[in-house]
Amino acid sequence: MPEVPIRDYIAEFLRTHCDLQFDAIAAQATLADLGLDSLTVLSIIVLVEKKYGVELPDRQVASARTFAELMELLGVSAAPAS
Repeated sequence: MPEVPIRDYIAEFLRTHCDLQFDAIAAQATLADLGLDSLTVLSIIVLVEKKYGVELPDRQVASARTFAELMELLGVSAAPAS
């Protein structure tokens, strides 16, 4: 079975846990404006790290202020899917 792309995995998390539609989020929206507190962001990071075997430096994660910055750290485009 093929691996679920990180983007789809994050989109599903945001839909089910945060009631957010990935493609409707403005890239430059702040995480706070989206209602994503530090615990939610940490949950996303930990889930992605475990599922995909990647490790993100805590400092970089802590510095992400916008949705685009967070997605860039995860190697995902914040642009809506075409």
